[in-house]
Amino acid sequence: MSTAFDVRALASSFRIELDDSLSTADQESIRAHWVDLAHDGVGEPDQVIRAGLRDYPASDAAQVIRADSPEAVAQRITSEVTIGAIGGLRGEALMLHASAVALDDGRVIGFVGPSGRGKTTASQVLGRVYGYVTDETLAVRVDGSVVAYPKPLSIGSWPGVKVTEPASALGLRGAPADGLHLAAIVLLDRRPEVEQPFVESVPIIEALSELVPQTSHLSALDRPLRTLLEAILSTGGVRRVVYSEASSLPPLIDDVLRETGGDSPVLTDVAKMSQRDCDCFSGIVETPSDPSRVERPGAYWRVTYGDALMVDDSLVLLVSGQVVVLTGVGPILWLAADGLTQEELQAIALRQLPDPPAGVDVAAVISDSVHSLVESRIFVGT
Repeated sequence: MSTAFDVRALASSFRIELDDSLSTADQESIRAHWVDLAHDGVGEPDQVIRAGLRDYPASDAAQVIRADSPEAVAQRITSEVTIGAIGGLRGEALMLHASAVALDDGRVIGFVGPSGRGKTTASQVLGRVYGYVTDETLAVRVDGSVVAYPKPLSIGSWPGVKVTEPASALGLRGAPADGLHLAAIVLLDRRPEVEQPFVESVPIIEALSELVPQTSHLSALDRPLRTLLEAILSTGGVRRVVYSEASSLPPLIDDVLRETGGDSPVLTDVAKMSQRDCDCFSGIVETPSDPSRVERPGAYWRVTYGDALMVDDSLVLLVSGQVVVLTGVGPILWLAADGLTQEELQAIALRQLPDPPAGVDVAAVISDSVHSLVESRIFVGT
């Protein structure tokens, strides 16, 4: 006998269909994993997932899952629901690979980190004191509101199949139903040798470099770098918690909420660079350059980029999903490189920069910088 049930994950609905290759007990066990996200099933679901122990023919109407054991089926279902839920908010929310808990007043603390940093373990410990929001995906809308995703927790270590458990069965508290809003972004840094856990501020440029790889569909957002930076600044900057055991985390929550990053950078969109006394950039375009537009020997162009933003005097780029930070002469060269030769770039840099110290070979500095940008795949030459 087959089983079908509906769940709500982030902003999407899913119908999960389990076939009779799974025993009745296994079907009921998998269904029980989703008790905290049970949905009444009104209307058609956004996605259908069919799962079992036997092979299925490909289907355009459903995501098909086949695994060798009920435990593996359960884990695959959790992964597919999460991937689908993240995709459902593509371009609408900042999505961090993070666990998160909420205070009774709706303030949400997100703990960001790659696999192995202890996000799920942190959720289990903190979720018994505070409201459990998620152990994997923290979705934050542009206005700072948080979409809860109290998914089943996948417990265990790689390699091997993890055990799936609903949050309620683990004794975790539910988060407030309404009014969730981001209050702190924390980088988890688990170090076995640390005896006394502590909280520290993270400089904003360093924080960006660590956070961007821990996002989903960041480039799909309008002005992704500004969206991420404004989320960071709205919470007082990024913190880092250095710890060895998850049991030490609850006493640190007050320090996390009290600690502020201290950064108050000036953010300037590339299209507004002329407002920073850079007259030579007043005609710069907002869209990426197209190297095929002009065949001009010796010219350099910016490669395709997802976003660009000046943070104080540093230029922060989002290129192929990675953060690139340019300082010194780098921002000037990048902003000017729209089909110009090295000599023309040098002339612009000389107009923008103070007089160089005696003995400095400006041409050599510019040449080295241009070559570095090319090697870093930030520039492309013709």
